[in-house]
Amino acid sequence: MTQTLQALSIVDGGPLPEPTSRDLVEVLRRAATAGTGGIVHIGPDGEETWSYQDLLADAARVLTGLRAAGVHPGDKVVMQVERAPDLLAAFWACVLGGFVPVPVTTSPPPNSAYDAAGLLAGVWGMLDGAWVLADRAFPTSYLGDVDSLRASEPATRFHRPDPDSPAVLLLTSGSTGLPKAVTLTHRNIVSRSAATAAVRGLTSANRTFNWMPLDHVGGLVMFHARDTYLGCHQVHAPISWVLQDPLRWLDVISAHRCDTTWAPNFAFGLVVDRADRIAGKSWDLSRLRYIMNGGEPIKPRVANRFLSLLAPFGLPSTAMHPGWGMSETTAGVVDCVYPAGMDEDTRFIPVGVPHPGLSLRVVDEAGEVVPEGVEGRLQATGLPITPGYYNNPEQNARSFSADGWFKTGDLAFLRDGVLTVTGRVDDVVEIDGVGYFGHEIEAVVEELPFVAPSYTVACPVNGDLVIFYVPRSGTGSDADAWHIVDHVSQRMSVPVRRVVAVTADQVPKTGIGKLRRSALAATLED
Repeated sequence: MTQTLQALSIVDGGPLPEPTSRDLVEVLRRAATAGTGGIVHIGPDGEETWSYQDLLADAARVLTGLRAAGVHPGDKVVMQVERAPDLLAAFWACVLGGFVPVPVTTSPPPNSAYDAAGLLAGVWGMLDGAWVLADRAFPTSYLGDVDSLRASEPATRFHRPDPDSPAVLLLTSGSTGLPKAVTLTHRNIVSRSAATAAVRGLTSANRTFNWMPLDHVGGLVMFHARDTYLGCHQVHAPISWVLQDPLRWLDVISAHRCDTTWAPNFAFGLVVDRADRIAGKSWDLSRLRYIMNGGEPIKPRVANRFLSLLAPFGLPSTAMHPGWGMSETTAGVVDCVYPAGMDEDTRFIPVGVPHPGLSLRVVDEAGEVVPEGVEGRLQATGLPITPGYYNNPEQNARSFSADGWFKTGDLAFLRDGVLTVTGRVDDVVEIDGVGYFGHEIEAVVEELPFVAPSYTVACPVNGDLVIFYVPRSGTGSDADAWHIVDHVSQRMSVPVRRVVAVTADQVPKTGIGKLRRSALAATLED
């Protein structure tokens, strides 16, 4: 009797091509020397254009100011800087000097446990004698603001970092307490940039648009650092400016002839929701070939509608790329082309194969690798994986397996080497002994025409399924609640015990607009 062995859920992205730079100091110096591309910042007063030579010179001036204030290689510098060009100058000044920048948002999301000042103080307090570079004075270890520091002659001597030394500490979006600080090394960032460039054929000729915050891994690493590595044309705009009118996203892409951008799924829904305004646009989206869709579960109904709505403007049907990544993996490290016209009842969307230098596996609760096609807990190892959380040994012990694989907290399965993420471990809604993912239920609720997109939350409260939704009319009704209960029951056979109408500002979100389900559930728990 012949026994067939089933393949195990483990996949390797293959070897990484040799990066063109060994560290971030070399990245910026190469970009400045090459003379290609540049940076455009869109702000309240219009556009501001910088060459890479400008950025290097400005960062060198700030570096002189930091050194004069007493900052030494290896010191941590907490940065809370609102203006994007100033934030990047401070970031690169730290890189050039061998200091470790720690970007902190100036605009914590609504319902955050901290305001901007409280967050700055809290982060400083957990970093063991860090310096503070901020727009406003700080009681201790204050270096000044960027303008005061750049009033110096530019430094000409730069630090030569070890590729495995910390390049930046990035803060995760903590739900109620202080965020954790994720360490990313020069090797993490350079290898991730080289891998995505190799997989997607990115070069200095590319033109990108990012509107995620530059204190977030998506804005700072996935776009800005990668694009500086490429020496390409990069455009940045504040997330608040785009969310005021989501069609600005496409206005900028057309005006700047961009070919690469990204957003979480909710942003695609905001564009679809404005279909009545799109017909009057004169966009040229024919160059747009790489739209990363990541950060939250992808909804086929929204993705299909987005692609069909924008096809008349030349958007290629192959432009959207579902992907996966997180701060701890140095941003997106898995992606693939979305098949336009995918069945809208498809439960989970494949997100692709790992980039070079990364390996993935799926394990059971005991840590044993499961057969292909079996859902389990996703783990990752390789060049882009963080060495750990700063000064947090307990979290590091929980987050890494005994053999060194990072525990992502996602549930997933592998089939023929392709990753499909089904949801977060802590996003499973257990109802009558059956597990569902909150994002699946939310997508069904948002099929109803009276529900505003991107704000629906499905979560258990005291053991019962509760739906929070934002009514388009601004006021919920008993009839709306009945329709939601009936629709979820018909589509998913899931009993909804309670429906709560809320306003958009009552829905907790992260700095890039992802839902904080547990924070909203906590408002009703006993």
